[in-house]
Amino acid sequence: MFNIEKYLEKFSKEIRSAELHKTKILEIIQKHTQLHILPKNMEIKEAVLHIKESPAVKNKLFINKSKILEEISLSIPVKITDIR
Repeated sequence: MFNIEKYLEKFSKEIRSAELHKTKILEIIQKHTQLHILPKNMEIKEAVLHIKESPAVKNKLFINKSKILEEISLSIPVKITDIR
């Protein structure tokens, strides 16, 4: 018989790991820019980190973009190539 608990557990693990990656990325951004960004304003699509914030916040992110991307690549296994 099909065990739905094991099936759903797979998705649960993926969601938890994605949340952990987001948390780590936000810590790195805060370390380099002293900005507090909410997890709901951040999305990762096709190796690009999309930030939904004001232009002033995005400007500060782009100033520190190379440092942020470098530390992300060293800290988490998710590949991120750009910040937009």
